[in-house]
Amino acid sequence: MTSLTTAKPSRPRSLRAGGRNGFQQQRKEQTRAAILTGAASVFSATPYLFATIDDLIAAAGVSRATFYTHFDSKLSLALAIYDSIESDWQRLYNELTRMPRPDQPGLEDWLGRLAHLYVEHGFVTSLVIQLATFEPGFRQRLRSDGDRLIDMLSEAGVGGFRNVSSRESPSSAKTERVRARLILTRLDQICSELAIGNILPADERVLYIKVGAEDLLRFMEDAQIKPGP
Repeated sequence: MTSLTTAKPSRPRSLRAGGRNGFQQQRKEQTRAAILTGAASVFSATPYLFATIDDLIAAAGVSRATFYTHFDSKLSLALAIYDSIESDWQRLYNELTRMPRPDQPGLEDWLGRLAHLYVEHGFVTSLVIQLATFEPGFRQRLRSDGDRLIDMLSEAGVGGFRNVSSRESPSSAKTERVRARLILTRLDQICSELAIGNILPADERVLYIKVGAEDLLRFMEDAQIKPGP
């Protein structure tokens, strides 16, 4: 017997599931973004050591259970904030690999933009300093990130950075890696100083960029492996 009732066409299962999953994923991303935004306001006003989970969930407008769905601790949230800006400074350091003949004006411009990145991200600069002070594991993370950056610059043949992977003179290469770490630390210190409000007068800020660029230029021009002991 043929039914007189016309069945409503149903959406393919894959579309129904995809739509539902897509919505759930969107909500999940929105909630995570809200937590990160709330954390920005908390860490901007409260030292990392004294910020609490209650502070963070109140700022984000989420429940404690929802918070722990996305982050298992205050540290994991802070690391997510750090990860969110990593691509920005990675992009700037990639520019060094495309400088055929680095010079003082070009490196001053580059360092000025790097410093601006620190200013732009504001509270993250302070947060990173605090994490390095109070979270021993984060200090190792910074060291590992720095070594990956050095290796990237070395593989691209950037000035003195290329000396860190010499097979002919491993002792010298180890010394050059230390020098590379120190130059990166110096650049980080310069940018951190420039990012802390208006403590430095304008003429001194210019000198920070000038001297930092001079140091970086000398290192980038030093492309010869020094003889080992």
